[in-house]
Amino acid sequence: MNDAGWLLFFLGFALGLLLSILLTAWRKSRRLEKISQIAGTVEHYQKGEWNPSVLIGTDRELRLLVRVMNKMASSLKVRVAEAEAEKAKFSAILVNMEEGVIAVSRAKEVLMINPKAERIFHAASRLPGKSLIEVVRDEKIDEMMDQALSAQASFSEEIELSGPERKWLKVNVIGLPQGEGVCGILVFYDVSTIRKLENMRREFVANVSHELKTPLTSLHGFIETLLDGAYRNPERSEAFLKMMREDAGRLGRLIDELLELSKIESNQVNLSMESLSIEEEVNKALAVFEKPLSEKKINLEHRISKPGLPLVLADRDRLRQILLNLLDNAIKFNREGGRIILKADLAGEHMKISIEDTGIGIPESSIPRVFERFYRVDKARSKEMGGTGLGLSIVKHLVELHGGRVHCESQTGKGSTFSFTLPIASA
Repeated sequence: MNDAGWLLFFLGFALGLLLSILLTAWRKSRRLEKISQIAGTVEHYQKGEWNPSVLIGTDRELRLLVRVMNKMASSLKVRVAEAEAEKAKFSAILVNMEEGVIAVSRAKEVLMINPKAERIFHAASRLPGKSLIEVVRDEKIDEMMDQALSAQASFSEEIELSGPERKWLKVNVIGLPQGEGVCGILVFYDVSTIRKLENMRREFVANVSHELKTPLTSLHGFIETLLDGAYRNPERSEAFLKMMREDAGRLGRLIDELLELSKIESNQVNLSMESLSIEEEVNKALAVFEKPLSEKKINLEHRISKPGLPLVLADRDRLRQILLNLLDNAIKFNREGGRIILKADLAGEHMKISIEDTGIGIPESSIPRVFERFYRVDKARSKEMGGTGLGLSIVKHLVELHGGRVHCESQTGKGSTFSFTLPIASA
């Protein structure tokens, strides 16, 4: 082969080698580009972005991997969506549960707390990381969680929370197998309303029994005295019979007011609403008390006679019952030669009616309780005057049935002001 032939051979070899190198570099570049695309897609998957998919090219070596990745992405997308939906359901259940729920770690650190538990313990929302005792502030609950974690079992107990507001909680604690994450769950049922109602029922039964027992004991005593021979003495017999009549009357009033209060509280009272003049209704109620007002020489200041005073919307009989109860108290507990002031003022879409007296007054500590059933500020004096302890409770319930509110202001030794509101007829 001459020199020209060798030259052509080497040129052809060099050109082929160059083409081979270029082709290899190009294929490598394409493969790196495909691998880079796969890596970028994987990064999207790590962020929870499942929409990007790898396009399948002609590279046989990567085609299988790409198919598996795309299939895996579709499957994971479905599973993650299902998990998110379940998480949303679980979160919605926790948020709307009537029970408080707290989840803790093995070290009793709060990992999760739902809104109900936050309200029960007056806790802030950013609690994860705090210890259980810091959140619930009750050693008994903390000890119950210790027992549950140690035994990996569940315990249930009712406890009373200490603090300004009395609360009763039914506490269920569950200890889970030791590990990372949630190791203990506490579920709290607020049974405060039930316990308070039970206490009210017990107090009501005790009060009724006491109120009935006193006049019955008195009647029994008078009857025994008469049977022992006192009936032969006309003067003593008459005195005993008068006292028996008073006790029987008191029993009758007590039973009538108990039945009335029961009807009101069970919504068995049908109001016949009509437009009424408060001035006229007050005047009709005052006519009943002309004699006791005169006997105690009480000065009455009637300031309800105002020109242009609108009508109120009320049941005539129930309004009369409210006024009679309040006026009766203002006279009974007033001092000799005292004063009663009657006023009516507009308060938005309601009218405020006030009855002010210059009587013995009510201690500040007793004001929040004056509308409770059977509550008496001065028990001896109230019984002496024939009170049953139910009048103000009936007033409160009747006013609220009308859509109004009742209020009391008082100072010991200076008098009291009872006021209530009624809707204006035009409103």
